Amino acid sequence: MKKNISLKIILFTFIFFIQSCGIYVQYDYDSDVNFDNYSSYSFYQPDIDELEISDLDKKRILKSLDLGLKSKGLERSNSPDLLVTFETKSKERVYVNNYLPYGWYPFAYHYPYSSGYSRVQGTLYVSLIDSKNQQLVWQGKGVGVLNEFSDNRDKMINDFVIKILEKYPPISD
Repeated sequence: MKKNISLKIILFTFIFFIQSCGIYVQYDYDSDVNFDNYSSYSFYQPDIDELEISDLDKKRILKSLDLGLKSKGLERSNSPDLLVTFETKSKERVYVNNYLPYGWYPFAYHYPYSSGYSRVQGTLYVSLIDSKNQQLVWQGKGVGVLNEFSDNRDKMINDFVIKILEKYPPISD
């Protein structure tokens, strides 16, 4: 029984670690669009200016997007094929453990115990819009834990952006 409890603790710790450190990505795109036709981009500044995040974080996201899109073969242009914009959201996730096991099976007792912690979950949406018809053609979404006290916010934000842009351009089935 002791081995079974230890295995559960190890499994819980592993799952918690994976959930707290990962960046989960989803994306969607217009399947009628030929992404080979896009070779240039520009940032859509009016949307970006309205974001309620620090100017430093905006600058970090723009820099990461710029590098990421260039690595995909796109060039920044004053007359772009794609307009790039992004938005962010965050929410606090609270985790609570109400009971703590005490004793050994079959005489185990769960006595009330309250402990908890919270983490900030951040979401970054990256949208690519066809500049000719003003239609959204691709959107990526990254969700992960944010650490506002991180020593290296540049790396944290860059990791988000790189993970999101991994799925651009989409591969047709």
